[in-house]
Amino acid sequence: MARPKKSVKAKEPVRIRFKELKNGNKSIYLDIYRDGKRTYEFLKLYIVPELDPASRALNEHNLALANKVKADRIIQLTNNEKGVTNSMLHSRLKLIDLINMYEQWIKDNGKSMGPSGLASLRKAVTQFRGDGVTLKQIDKTYCIEFINYLRNDYKSRMKRPLSTNSIASYSAALSATFNWAVRHDYIKENPFDKLSSNDRVYHVESQRDYLEIDELKRLIATECPTRQSVKQAFLFSCYCGLRTSDIRALRWGQIHKDGDQWRVSVVMKKTATPIYLPLSSQAMKWLPERGDASDDDKVFSLPTTSRVSIILGNWAKAANVKKEITFHVSRHTFATLMLTLDVDLYTTSKLLGHKNIATTQIYAKIIDQKKDDAVNRVDEIFK
Repeated sequence: MARPKKSVKAKEPVRIRFKELKNGNKSIYLDIYRDGKRTYEFLKLYIVPELDPASRALNEHNLALANKVKADRIIQLTNNEKGVTNSMLHSRLKLIDLINMYEQWIKDNGKSMGPSGLASLRKAVTQFRGDGVTLKQIDKTYCIEFINYLRNDYKSRMKRPLSTNSIASYSAALSATFNWAVRHDYIKENPFDKLSSNDRVYHVESQRDYLEIDELKRLIATECPTRQSVKQAFLFSCYCGLRTSDIRALRWGQIHKDGDQWRVSVVMKKTATPIYLPLSSQAMKWLPERGDASDDDKVFSLPTTSRVSIILGNWAKAANVKKEITFHVSRHTFATLMLTLDVDLYTTSKLLGHKNIATTQIYAKIIDQKKDDAVNRVDEIFK
């Protein structure tokens, strides 16, 4: 009687492996073997020592992600052997779902697109042609018509037409989504690459409104109607340069004394950049009383963004400041104040948390213009 043949279990082409790190963590990577070739893909996911429920939950989350990537790679290998590409399989994927997937990828990989970039894009594309548009329907024409829609019909949250820079930001967010889709084989090419320079929208150098010293002094001397916390937060920003998103998120535990110097340490929400700022005595003066607040309690209690705008407008009017002031103005005021005091461009850039010094140079142009205006006044006197 013939012996039954032993079943041979097929080897998986992709396996999850772990690499021990010096800090005690384990790096998760994929061991991919196909057609006699072995490659490795490090996932930037880690297993940490399980010391508490939070670390166990993190490990479960990272292992689940690793298994999902593993499954995706196996499908890709199988489809490639059959001549089927992901772009063919995903042609019916909805654009709104692609944006959601890209957003999740950004969060999982610690990237940054700003606090509301993809949320705003998702709203715009939905209002443009609904949430049923598929990748198969996306082409050069769609991109051009979407840009025209942003220019002519779409309104911001404040029911106002979008600025040129806002349109450029929406377009850039959609193009970045498509670039990600190309890299992950959801589509073959980015349709934005087919647009001519005339079809595209480019960022323009925006106006940087800021407060002159006498305007700042008038605001300091004037009571802020209804909410003292708004005045405190605004003037604190004038003396340290934090954005409104970082001011709103600031907690007492992030402010501490280093010798004789007070400092604040934050990870900026817009750029995910960590900064460690020294605080002047003027900045410290506008912090509210801490009382018995814990390290986790927020420093400033602020109303909604729209309400803050109204309060700032009333306060400026009471102080006889003609400019429309926003928290952007407080940050711009800090930047121009530093450069006026001859703080070098590099240091000012670091204090503002700019990733690119070219952004800081915009403020330098403002200071140069102020110097030109001052010199030209001599001509007026001696005419």
